Amino acid sequence: MTMRSKYDEERRLRLAIGDLVRAAAPSGWSGATVRCGQVGGFTRVTVDCDGVEIGVQGLEESVRRLRELSYREGEGTWFSCSLSFTPKDRSYRGEVDADGFPFPDGTDIPDLAPLEELMVFPRGTVPGWLLDALPTAVPMGLREPEDSWRRRFHESPDPEPVVSGEVAYTPTEHMVVRDFGFSGRGEGPAVFLHEEADGGGDHLLFLGRGDGEERSYWVAREGMRGTGSGITACALDDRRLVLHLTPEAADNMETGTVLTVELDLTPVDTERLRTVLGRVFRGGSSDRMPSLTGF
Repeated sequence: MTMRSKYDEERRLRLAIGDLVRAAAPSGWSGATVRCGQVGGFTRVTVDCDGVEIGVQGLEESVRRLRELSYREGEGTWFSCSLSFTPKDRSYRGEVDADGFPFPDGTDIPDLAPLEELMVFPRGTVPGWLLDALPTAVPMGLREPEDSWRRRFHESPDPEPVVSGEVAYTPTEHMVVRDFGFSGRGEGPAVFLHEEADGGGDHLLFLGRGDGEERSYWVAREGMRGTGSGITACALDDRRLVLHLTPEAADNMETGTVLTVELDLTPVDTERLRTVLGRVFRGGSSDRMPSLTGF
């Protein structure tokens, strides 16, 4: 069996997109252009046929796969793509852009889409518009090089699927953190807790969501496994942080329903943690705020 190259799979996908467009185009058409934009899981695809937008079903999955195939390590993948077709033959022409904003002016990107983008398609240089769209500013106070906190989320990728042998899963119930960083800028406060003093190891990320929003916060562990509004109670004293999670949130975080975090921090950092973490949990919808003790 001949292995299909990335180039061949990309070409076949573009031809398949052309087939879908031709099947949906009205009789007598002369030209059609597919325009695709994607950031994280947020996708917009439109088809212009002789100056009139038409509906074509089944394009988004092909667009997602094309972005995956186009990814280059350290450079990311494209944000926007255009493909033009005619009824005369099966040829196509197009253009991709890995830097520019991929949507019409006024399009709002969902809050978590930029984080999803950098998690799935990490890149060395991040466009300014993508930085601005992140749900919080670059954290201050972390003792690490500029923007390396993004790469930190990719240091422990998910393991390869097991096709032969043992399959095991043990949720994390206990952590020790020795590094603390926070930011109060941007749309909401952010808190970073790291296992290692240099910012390495496992981590917890807490993001505030903004006043009055239905999902009031986001909590994530290493690899951006996380939950929104899945913390039922949070207790903080001078030595530990204890999180109580719903079963669904615990599964998403790959933790137990009670996660105990030992704090190897200075008293000053512990008080800062108390202040900023309180802001994270108290933001947004009051009926989704966890029970707080020690804040």
